Amino acid sequence: MARPRKPESQLSPDSVAHNKGLYAARDREPKAKGELGKPSRWLSKDQKKIWKLLVKDSPSDLGESDRTLLEIAVVLKAELEAGNIENSQITQLIQCLTKLGMVRRLGRPSSQNPTRLPTNGTCSMPPKPKLKTKASG
Repeated sequence: MARPRKPESQLSPDSVAHNKGLYAARDREPKAKGELGKPSRWLSKDQKKIWKLLVKDSPSDLGESDRTLLEIAVVLKAELEAGNIENSQITQLIQCLTKLGMVRRLGRPSSQNPTRLPTNGTCSMPPKPKLKTKASG
C-alpha cells in the first residue's frame, strides 16, 4: 500500500514547479471552498482555544465544508482533556482528526530502533553460560 500523499499546502512550490507532470492530476482534485472562519459562538472558552490550536496545527487547508467536522473534533477533544471521554468517543475523535488530515495513518511502523533479524538465518545470541558444578571426588 502506498503512503498517503502530502496535502498540496505542504508541498514546496519549487518542487511543484520542477515536477509539473507529477502534480498535474492534483489540479483536478476538490479544493477547500470558503474560509473556515472563527470558532462558533456556542463553543465554550476552552473549546475555542482547542479550535484555534487545531486550526493552527492543521497540515492541510481547512475550508467552510470542514467546519462541522472540526466542531465535532473540538467537542470530543475537550471531553478528552477533561477526562470525561469514553472509548467509543476516542475512536470518533481519531476518525474526525484523520478525515481532517491531522492524524497520520495509524499502525505504520516507526523508523526509530528498527528490529533487525540476522540475514544468514542463524541466531547471533551469545551461548548460555555453563553452570559450575562440584567435582565428585
